[in-house]
Amino acid sequence: MTLAGKTERRASNDFEYVALDRDDDGALSVADGFDLMVDVIPFEASHAEQLLRLDVGAIVAISSASVYADEEGRTLDEAQGIDDFPEFPVPIPESQPLAAPGDDTYSTKKVKLEGILLENDRTPSAIVRPCAIYGAGDRMAREWFFVKRALDRRPHIVLTNNGRGHFHTTASENIGELVRLIAAEPRAGAFNCGDPDPPRVIEIARAIGDAAGYEFNEVLIPEPTSRGEIGQTPWSTPKPMILDMSKAESELGYRPTTTWTEALPRQVEWLIAATRDRDWRDVLPRGAQYLQFDYDGEDVLVAQYSKA
Repeated sequence: MTLAGKTERRASNDFEYVALDRDDDGALSVADGFDLMVDVIPFEASHAEQLLRLDVGAIVAISSASVYADEEGRTLDEAQGIDDFPEFPVPIPESQPLAAPGDDTYSTKKVKLEGILLENDRTPSAIVRPCAIYGAGDRMAREWFFVKRALDRRPHIVLTNNGRGHFHTTASENIGELVRLIAAEPRAGAFNCGDPDPPRVIEIARAIGDAAGYEFNEVLIPEPTSRGEIGQTPWSTPKPMILDMSKAESELGYRPTTTWTEALPRQVEWLIAATRDRDWRDVLPRGAQYLQFDYDGEDVLVAQYSKA
């Protein structure tokens, strides 16, 4: 097995590591002759075309559940608040309509990439659609939103919509299991991938506090708010986004290797260890672009609620 990435070479008894830049011509030719190519970061249509030029037995591409659109064509990319948030069925099957393919947004690019791979008649290509991925080594690490607050001993957390947001989580171990099953019987098709016990926002906050040895005072705001406002978390949604796993279960015999309840403490432990004596923004560069820690704003809002 060969693992490729852009970081420096590392030693392992389990795989050979090859450093490369996929934007270089022929960079992925190192995979030629392999039975399976797993691409965890395909994004552009050119990436799909690059994969299809390889001499491999099968392809698995990790996409995203953000490709789905509701019956009115609304998607996660455009949603800012409750009025324009998509109205998905609960749970969302793989037959749900998709966003229009294109080059405008993250989701439309993923849809375009998926179409190129699924419509090819040369190499069996499977698509995996996870949601809110987490695991050791995650450079986004949504859980840091609450872990940092626990380490900073914040006296309270502010949660909109009474913390009821329900956005599916996906452990990296469960993605690995689904890929393993596809590899055993290569095929074309798209498969959702989510944990068997997706938590609500308030459950995430409490579990992370417990794992970090800290208890938050919860300030619950009844109304949902728009994206980016105080009280919004990386899992806050005004309406549920929960994936249907029945296709993977029936066609592949998929069974999760872990639950969110089991995996969450390990994620918190890794985050605390990985950021100890380091600037967390260096450890979590994607999280640094996305996660918000407006403590002053939170304190002002809590004071206002206390006077009400």
